[in-house]
Amino acid sequence: MSRVERKKLEKEMKKSKKVFKFKKDGSAPKKPLIDKSCKTGQGQNTNIDINIENKKPSNQDKLRQDLADRPENVKDILDKSLKTGIGNPNKVMVNSSSARTITADKIVSVEDERMYFERKQKQKSIGIDDSSFMTVDDIITLEDEESGIIPNSNLDTKTQESQEDNINAIKKIHIEKAPFEDVVKVAESRKQAKADSDIKDKKLGSEKQDSKLESDLPYKAEDNNHKKDLYDKDGDIVAMEYNKKDETSKLLDSVDSVNKATIDDLYEDAEKKKKPKKTDNKEFKKEENKEPIKEKIYKKSNSNKKVKEGNSVMNSESKSTGIIATENSKRGGGFNKFLFGLLGLILVVYGVGCFIFNGRYFPNTKINGIDAGLKTPSSVEDIASKNAESYSIDITGRKNVKDSIKGSDIGLEFVKDDSASKIKKDQGSLAWPLAFFTDYKYDGKLNIKYDKDKLDSKLADLHINDKKKIVAPKSAVPKYDESKKEVTIDKGELGSTPIKSKLVKFLDQSILAQKTKASYPDSVYKAQKYNADSTKVKKAVATIKPYADTKIVYDFEYEKHQIPGQDIVSMFYLDEEGEYNVKLSRDKVREVVRGLSRKYSTYGDTREIQSASTGGKLKVSGGIYGWLINREKETDELYKIIEKKENVNNRKPIYSQTAVSRQKNDMGDEFIEIDLSKQHMWYVKGGEVQVSTPIVSGNPYNGDATPTGIYPLNYKTRNAVLRGPGYASPVAYWMPFNGNIGIHDSSWQAAYGGSRYLYAGSHGCINTPYSKVAQIYNLAKEGMPVVVHD
Repeated sequence: MSRVERKKLEKEMKKSKKVFKFKKDGSAPKKPLIDKSCKTGQGQNTNIDINIENKKPSNQDKLRQDLADRPENVKDILDKSLKTGIGNPNKVMVNSSSARTITADKIVSVEDERMYFERKQKQKSIGIDDSSFMTVDDIITLEDEESGIIPNSNLDTKTQESQEDNINAIKKIHIEKAPFEDVVKVAESRKQAKADSDIKDKKLGSEKQDSKLESDLPYKAEDNNHKKDLYDKDGDIVAMEYNKKDETSKLLDSVDSVNKATIDDLYEDAEKKKKPKKTDNKEFKKEENKEPIKEKIYKKSNSNKKVKEGNSVMNSESKSTGIIATENSKRGGGFNKFLFGLLGLILVVYGVGCFIFNGRYFPNTKINGIDAGLKTPSSVEDIASKNAESYSIDITGRKNVKDSIKGSDIGLEFVKDDSASKIKKDQGSLAWPLAFFTDYKYDGKLNIKYDKDKLDSKLADLHINDKKKIVAPKSAVPKYDESKKEVTIDKGELGSTPIKSKLVKFLDQSILAQKTKASYPDSVYKAQKYNADSTKVKKAVATIKPYADTKIVYDFEYEKHQIPGQDIVSMFYLDEEGEYNVKLSRDKVREVVRGLSRKYSTYGDTREIQSASTGGKLKVSGGIYGWLINREKETDELYKIIEKKENVNNRKPIYSQTAVSRQKNDMGDEFIEIDLSKQHMWYVKGGEVQVSTPIVSGNPYNGDATPTGIYPLNYKTRNAVLRGPGYASPVAYWMPFNGNIGIHDSSWQAAYGGSRYLYAGSHGCINTPYSKVAQIYNLAKEGMPVVVHD
């Protein structure tokens, strides 16, 4: 109920009844009492009663007189009810500080404030300044004046300002910003209150009748102990529960019915007027959303289940309960009809579906690649027969293999029988609703036949059996990932070696299913013995990992070299096609050392020199000059280092042969150059020629030609005897560089240079004039390069 409706109803009840202040003995005062002088004690608020005597006694007065001689327990209950204002709609509770009842009427409506604001605006325009805010105490009605109730004009200014501030602080409304919708709501609520007022007038007479009937009820006091009052936080009665409906409870009901019965009757009539003559399901749905206002009023007491079950003290509740029960029964009947109708419709649709799909395939059904949804078995047979006549299948495989088989190559045909009908029989018809959410595939169920001997002869022509396309599978192995710096798994090689029996089985299934495109599955190929997921492969990785983390660095002066993790991993032997045993292999360590030698040994490499003969750059190849790593000894040492998982820095390998320098130009800046074509020799140091002399080299016609290339000077000595087949020649200076071939003096040569080597040449040595060979001997160093070229 809105505030306006409540206020209107209260004022109407004031007109029809006047409040009398009763004493404990039930007697009434002789004259009206309006106590305006009641004051609060020590700033505390107290409640006083303002009672107005009416010439005509009310229904409560009659009841009071009737109960005067009755037992005290009933009188005490009634007195308690009257003192608290229950059952006495005309009693006004007034606060001494404001002289008005503290109710919802304290809230000022937006419309009232707007009127007050306009009035204040007019006052300001003519020079009257009043900044106070309007409260409910500023509103005085005609009924208030007749009843002797006046606004609290006797409050001092400070008290009024304090109350006004509190009201506005609570409301938080600025009149200039108040929404227009609130004004409309207030106007509508007043309009509704007027309509309810007309209904109430018709029921005022019935109130007297109810009061008279209630006063004539017999009295019983023995069930007084069964009464239970329920109050809300404001002290108002929410509901009363009784275990026995005796006369005492009915008599107490009459006290509360003064307030509640009238309201119940008003809403009862309103509901009857709103009740439609003919009700359908749509109206039931609307009624479900419109809960009677009376039920909303009494829903405060949701903690008491018995109140909800119909034990409320209000007499009108039984009537409204009957109406609700009737409406609920009608609603239930309509819903049941709808439910049964829906179930009937579903059954009809299901039955029709069963009839249709009794001879047709479900939707989403495919048979040998044919979309058979909603088709009959006979139509599917016709399609399968046409497909067999022009059948062809294309197959792809590993190593880019592409094969094709035509139906005519293998004598393919479709035999009409009951195979299509059998598929439909197995499918059934009862589960057709599920077919819209399920796929049904039937491959190889139709009666397809072909000549297997023709297929066997066709296998030889397939590319999958071509030897050029066949690769043997390799098991997965550990490998070192340089980017991640860890040992991982190399998946190996899947291979493409077909297995004939599995290949024939695959082709048979594909042809019977009338597939037009397919790929050779992994099952037709020979599988890896150990794939990447094999336990033994993972175990091997775990075994090798600590060795791969070993750090071994070689020092070659011009650069340093660390053995890569992959090289360390490769030093282990894996029985890939056996038990997959893992062990460090000396042969595999040698392979790593060999690779190291190929990169850093300079033995016999082609070199470019600054030639004294040509005056420019000259490339010379051959010979045995340069660094050479001793592979066997270095293999043994490296094997030990890996086996111990030892970290080594700046390791120098074991060499079989060294050179003058460990830089990239290992010849240094000092060498002996011999030009066989010019029969001349130079000793060069720092790019400058130190000694230059003609020579006589080996006689090529006798098979003693001096070999070309770069060689190290093995050693030098004095007074040696050179021996060979049929000769023994003593020399003063001897400097060998290529086995038994060397530089020495030759007293038997009458001349040097020119073409003398062609007819008076040596056995391969470089014959040099005595004076020049002595100079070279003094400058030469062991191991220095001797460059021989044409």
